[in-house]
Amino acid sequence: MAILRASVLRNRLVLRIGREWAQLALFWAIGIAGWLLVALAAWRAERSLREGALVTGYALLAMMLALAMFNLKKRLVALPLSTARAWMMAHLVIGTLGFPLYLQHAGGLWPGGHYERALALCFYTVMLSGIAGYVLQRLLPRRLTHLEGEVIYERIPSEVFTLRERVEALVLKGVQDAGADTLGRYYLESLHWFFRRPRFFLSHLFGSARGARWIRGHVGALRRYLNETERAALDQIESLALRKNQLDAHYALQSVLKLWLFVHIPSAVLLIVLAFWHLLVVNIYSR
Repeated sequence: MAILRASVLRNRLVLRIGREWAQLALFWAIGIAGWLLVALAAWRAERSLREGALVTGYALLAMMLALAMFNLKKRLVALPLSTARAWMMAHLVIGTLGFPLYLQHAGGLWPGGHYERALALCFYTVMLSGIAGYVLQRLLPRRLTHLEGEVIYERIPSEVFTLRERVEALVLKGVQDAGADTLGRYYLESLHWFFRRPRFFLSHLFGSARGARWIRGHVGALRRYLNETERAALDQIESLALRKNQLDAHYALQSVLKLWLFVHIPSAVLLIVLAFWHLLVVNIYSR
């Protein structure tokens, strides 16, 4: 029965992956066809001594508005507007094809004129932050599933504070029971720094175990100087420190997943505003 169930689950997974790849291929086919039609229309306009840049400009503005709709879709989850995965695929395809279309519109990587350069800077910021966000969203959630437990990002500071209070209570009790201040001095000199706030941000972000090694190294160096009573307290402190290290990993990964949007979304909004103003100016002076 277990073998049959595993076989059914495997077949379902294969079918789901196959549907996703087929859907992605369809989006790419539609996107490339649309891009070729726009490029052809702009080329024909140039051949007819008209402004081909108007064709690519309006197409780019339409693509920007379509990409902005993805953020609206995330806020209106109750509306039956296809799946979030389908919207993400469309976002990926449209955003990728926007780059060659922009090059055709601007006539190169870096246009002349201050306003056009401001537009280009916004465009590249949106594009590069979008690429970074796509990669991060593909990699970091998998890393989060390998960490112990699920942690709500907004609760991490309070959980760190709670762990610090528990550790300080253990230190105080250990000092009182042992009648020596070795454990207390060690906490003030080393672990107090660790428990003040999340640490080893970059190490956790790149998957390093530096935090856990730091804890075990300091605990191992101190253990030889403690008596049995203090060692019992130290064992509990080490366990809490490793738990706090897990919280630090959650904090690092979830922070990056949230913070890249603070670059992508404001720059995208600014790009759309500048594009509308650019469109207005072009239409006024082309008459």
